[in-house]
Amino acid sequence: MLHSFKRRVGVLLVSFACISISQQAQAFAAVGHSAVGDVAAALIKGSRAETEVKRILGPVSLHDIAVWADCVKGIDAYNDFKYTVTGRFPECAPFENAAEERLMRDYVQRNNDACAPKPGEESCHKQYHYTNPAVQTGRYVAGAVGTGKNDIVMSLRAAIAKLQGGSVPAPYSLTNEREALALLVHVVGDLHQPLHVGSIYLDAEGKVIVPQAESYDPLSHTVGGNAITMVGGNLHGYWDGAPNRLSEAELQALPEAARAVAPSAGAVNTWPQAWADDTIQQANQVFEGLSYGARQQSLRGPRWLTTLPPDYDARSLALTKAQLAKGGARLAQLLKALWP
Repeated sequence: MLHSFKRRVGVLLVSFACISISQQAQAFAAVGHSAVGDVAAALIKGSRAETEVKRILGPVSLHDIAVWADCVKGIDAYNDFKYTVTGRFPECAPFENAAEERLMRDYVQRNNDACAPKPGEESCHKQYHYTNPAVQTGRYVAGAVGTGKNDIVMSLRAAIAKLQGGSVPAPYSLTNEREALALLVHVVGDLHQPLHVGSIYLDAEGKVIVPQAESYDPLSHTVGGNAITMVGGNLHGYWDGAPNRLSEAELQALPEAARAVAPSAGAVNTWPQAWADDTIQQANQVFEGLSYGARQQSLRGPRWLTTLPPDYDARSLALTKAQLAKGGARLAQLLKALWP
């Protein structure tokens, strides 16, 4: 994740060997995350939610805090938990000072390995940003192949619990409202990037399969499209970078589109799964018209080659705009529900 949706490296555990593979990048990049924050800020203007957000964040805006959970990835757990990317990512500039770096370091230290990552898995806080159920299921089912005890759905639930004054389940460690709000704002954005919530699984011939827990083959995992290669990169990176292709006018139009998003139904603690269900269904559009070559083994794990159809760019931008508007609207709904 992080910085124009630049991808951090994750690892796929295959057979008896750990083969590194780029896991999740910064869904919706800085542009997308900040757009979600801007939309929500416009929709909560004048409400108690706006007052509470300002109380918690102080001078930091929703626009800026939206990228915080990606900026903390600049803390290097293998280098004495130092912040090692100063100046590389402009969106992280508000947090590149001694006081903010101490806060990031403290968060990463508490959320680095409490989930007991298996050999080759990412550190815990990096796993908070995504889940990988098969899109054919049409919904999120905890415990299914691709989900996890500290995936994006569980992360949003944990942040909500903290802001409601409740206890935060392990392995999460959120010591104050600011950490919880920063995580909440970010993962609501990630929850609307289709390939941070849905994935496909392919066999050796490149045919789509539905993984079953009892017969699951790790070699079939495309890791949210990271293992699907194309000219210029991979499918996950293409979707992470989609907001960067929107014009300023298109970004400015998002609040108006967000006002038309339907209110979320049911109790607040049911919303993370309901939103994941919706995004999984939208993720089917990501794979429409795609076919895949036979699996190839690389130093970074299995890969399948695809070619995008001629109309794919236009379709992807239409879906990206809709998802950004939806993400901003739902973030506003959630903030207003927390502070009615």
